[in-house]
Amino acid sequence: MPPPHDAKSWQKLWVWLGEDARSVAEAAAVQVRTPEGPVVAHCGDWIVLSHSGAFHVAHAVRACDA
Repeated sequence: MPPPHDAKSWQKLWVWLGEDARSVAEAAAVQVRTPEGPVVAHCGDWIVLSHSGAFHVAHAVRACDA
């Protein structure tokens, strides 16, 4: 996930995710449709497209997770 101020990367992300994502009220967060259900990805998280065509979210460790 790009930082909030990187408009060009956000535009590319929305195109890549297509109908499998929607914005959420949180700044710099995206709700992604995964096989396990909707998952919210934040800045620093990785959104991965598997060989099956499904998205998965790998969460980055954030200071507030400690």
